[in-house]
Amino acid sequence: MTDDLFVGEWEMDPAGNQYEWGTPPQAGRYLIAPAEAGYLITMHWTTADGQAREMAYSGIPDGEWYPVADNPAVDAMSMTRVDERTLVTDARLGVRIVATGRRLLSPDGQSMTIHQSGMRPDGKPFTNTSVYHRIHTAADVP
Repeated sequence: MTDDLFVGEWEMDPAGNQYEWGTPPQAGRYLIAPAEAGYLITMHWTTADGQAREMAYSGIPDGEWYPVADNPAVDAMSMTRVDERTLVTDARLGVRIVATGRRLLSPDGQSMTIHQSGMRPDGKPFTNTSVYHRIHTAADVP
């Protein structure tokens, strides 16, 4: 998977954030590493009020559901590789999909736009967009 354009480390460009719901983070990093037949995705971010957060999950981009441990908001994740430049994840709690993340790579592979959509607690839909720029390539990822 070292030729995979998604594999690498990405840094958030706060100016590219467009949130319909919630408060965008101050900063963020995204590490996508090869893991077995899929990915290990690790996210680090700093909330708007300065608190450090981290979340990691792994899966195979085959459209199947994989359990997520120790997360009260999500109990399973599914990844689908649509094409060379599109990776979609769905997060599920029980039988309900609570969020979808669509990662799109730029033609030069140096930026990644993530559109996250889901439902607010009041039942209204939302889409949040974040932009990340590559800071390390697959060759630099363990």
